[in-house]
Amino acid sequence: MHVIGIDAAKAGWVVVMYENGRYTGFVEPTLANIPRADRIWVDMPIGLTEGRRETDQLLRQELRPGRTSSVFNAPFLSALTASSYMEANDLAKQHAGIGLSKQAWYLLPKIREVRSVYRTEMIEAHPEVCFARLAGHPARFSKKTTEGIAERIELLERFDCPPLWEQRQSHVAVDDWLDACLLATGARFPCDYLPASRPVDPEGYPLYAAVPKKSPSPKWCG
Repeated sequence: MHVIGIDAAKAGWVVVMYENGRYTGFVEPTLANIPRADRIWVDMPIGLTEGRRETDQLLRQELRPGRTSSVFNAPFLSALTASSYMEANDLAKQHAGIGLSKQAWYLLPKIREVRSVYRTEMIEAHPEVCFARLAGHPARFSKKTTEGIAERIELLERFDCPPLWEQRQSHVAVDDWLDACLLATGARFPCDYLPASRPVDPEGYPLYAAVPKKSPSPKWCG
């Protein structure tokens, strides 16, 4: 099976591929150049609504206790056409009665890019949830800490992932590599969907995320 995990970074996108038992990784400025694969797991919302997404709520449940803040609410669909944060915030209040976080606003360029090049093998996924499913429990430490980096590396090594995170490139942090590696590793396994009904948004984009089945054994993988 050929799978890809993709994490957003300042330099563009960190891409980790797994095929024929081998991992490779590189940084790509645009998603338009991503090769075909059986599965492409992207750490970015794809389907959007005019309210809170059930997807985000279900992803948070996977990270209880202690890591739920790793998943924040996606921006609303109407924000895609807004030309300023003020406009997007006003639209969010009109549609859902709640404002738009700055964190969600800053995701919009990347979300637009994913939607513009969307292919059916692409699906939203979350590296922290991949960790939780692969390890059998959420991470104990933040990925920004020395301890958090170490526990993620230890897990990835159990699944024979090489140290792609040792690459030194400007505008790409170690945790960006770790996230992409976790996504690619999670994509190797049979998966569940959150929500299981696999809904789509008003424009037909998938309004659900993929997660590896709970506590898989490395021997199950493709």
